[in-house]
Amino acid sequence: MTNMNNLVYDGTTYNLPFDYAGLKGAYRTASLMVDPKGNPRPASLTTLVVKKGTANHFKANEILGAIKKGMIPESFDHDGSAVSAFEVLPLDYITNTGYWWMFDKSRAMTDREGFQFVESQAVQLDPVNVVYKTKELQTSVTCLFDLGHNDVARSWVASKGDSSNPSS
Repeated sequence: MTNMNNLVYDGTTYNLPFDYAGLKGAYRTASLMVDPKGNPRPASLTTLVVKKGTANHFKANEILGAIKKGMIPESFDHDGSAVSAFEVLPLDYITNTGYWWMFDKSRAMTDREGFQFVESQAVQLDPVNVVYKTKELQTSVTCLFDLGHNDVARSWVASKGDSSNPSS
């Protein structure tokens, strides 16, 4: 496997906080992704994941509003945005409010490259066993499956939002 970085990096700083500069850093990081042989295979970031109701969530909605109006977020300039619009996916169960992620939905949500559910035995209801003395009904259900992913890392970028260097 070829070395590849999934941490948001703008060329000088890792783990950028979520703002317009951090968003551009995420797109830069995704543009440098490669396939397993080292050939360029950039991801097209379509979805932002943040903790619901946090500063990152509100900032994402503000930035997205400016992008949809054809403006540069966090600026009084009336030029166009350097990045395209994205979907915001706010989640309740994220514990660290500074963390944020982006992914390419066209790749991360497919059976070929994304998260996978592989079923080898469908759900089966086993025969009922009746306990003679108590008339208790005993039953069970079985199924066999595997959860995993296949190369999904090549479609995600992430940031702790604290500008920390990953090597320290």
